[in-house]
Amino acid sequence: MYRLQIAVVLAGMVFLLIGCNNHSIIDGTPSIVAPSKEDREVVVWHTYSEEESKVFENEIIPLFEKQHPHIDVKPVRQSYNEQLKWTLIARASAKKTPDVVRMDIAWLPFFASMGQVYPVSDFADFKNIKEKLLEAPLQSNFYKGKYYGLPLNTNTKTAIYNKKLLREAGYSKPPSKIEDLLKLIQHHGYRIGLTGYSTWETLPYFYGFGGTLLSPDHTKAEGYLNSEASINAIEKIRLLFNSSSLTATRLTGYTDTWEGIVNGDYFMMDEGPWFYSVQSPKKLNEITDNTISAPFPVTEGKGSLLGGENLVIMKGARNPEESWTFVKWMASREPQRLMFKTGLMPTIKEFTIQESTNRSNYIGSYIDGLETAFLRPPVAEWDEIDKIYSKYLRMIVLERVSIKKGLTMAAEEIDSILIDKKGR
Repeated sequence: MYRLQIAVVLAGMVFLLIGCNNHSIIDGTPSIVAPSKEDREVVVWHTYSEEESKVFENEIIPLFEKQHPHIDVKPVRQSYNEQLKWTLIARASAKKTPDVVRMDIAWLPFFASMGQVYPVSDFADFKNIKEKLLEAPLQSNFYKGKYYGLPLNTNTKTAIYNKKLLREAGYSKPPSKIEDLLKLIQHHGYRIGLTGYSTWETLPYFYGFGGTLLSPDHTKAEGYLNSEASINAIEKIRLLFNSSSLTATRLTGYTDTWEGIVNGDYFMMDEGPWFYSVQSPKKLNEITDNTISAPFPVTEGKGSLLGGENLVIMKGARNPEESWTFVKWMASREPQRLMFKTGLMPTIKEFTIQESTNRSNYIGSYIDGLETAFLRPPVAEWDEIDKIYSKYLRMIVLERVSIKKGLTMAAEEIDSILIDKKGR
């Protein structure tokens, strides 16, 4: 039944693509539809949580419309999943896209490569807007010479330690080097809270231990992912997984890992700021009393992964100028301040954590971590690469394949995707 449902969905998408024939907005030089003088509505698809949606829809949009009475913003909440990506593709072919989309930064190269998002760097005032934004989040919008959106919110992961275990190990502050972290864990028999095999969960460790995923130009994995340096890095990651007592059938749960850090079952984990933001004041005090967060150990200038969402204008936007007005306004001080109340980290340079004192007891380490956060490779095939990497890392950790063989097989599969897409 599941395969039948997938087939029906894919068939429908193919029908849309064929039905539009040569008029598909995926084809040809990127352009935007000229707005009518009467229609000034901007439809915004977003993936905010329930709490975030309340602020966005009840505070931010009314404020924007008050300042811009000629623009009517229509928010549409969407689930963040793979289906959203394919829905946007299908609607693009049918010329029924939303005007603006809140999009995960890892998706932007894919949509830019498909010609589905408008290069906002083509707007005359882009340069002035650009100067006000943090460099790393801004760069997540850069693809092959142009910028295709603005950073709406950003994040990274910090290392979170149990205070008691850290003191017992003789440390007054967390280790700053990942090699020291590994030695400390091995020497004291501590456990680490690793909860999965994806690049989001393990790439900071892989890079930290000296591994390389792709060539500098992001076109090749062979000779990089399966290099001696990468093999050594995966060997050390496997040691970390072994310290977590993970098995083929169990990965530590998200909530259980946090409880384990608080009560001392785990020595360290790495996570984003969202967990803190949903806690009651009493629970937040318990967490901060028993743990300490610090920027992820930095190696050769790299700390942890950069995450976040960008605002993009779809190629079929009916009112591009009004869409741009909304997008750049969302990257300004007041809406960024309002969304920070929900725990979303701002992307503007002038924002300070003192503007929200109830978060200053933990958010500082995340802001510091942004300075060394790194972007995932800007390739359109990133989701496929992530799945291949995760599949083989899991096989390696569970000792179903040797490290060298697993990484070589992964590199071959990744290269087949990169070569295939390049040849199209």
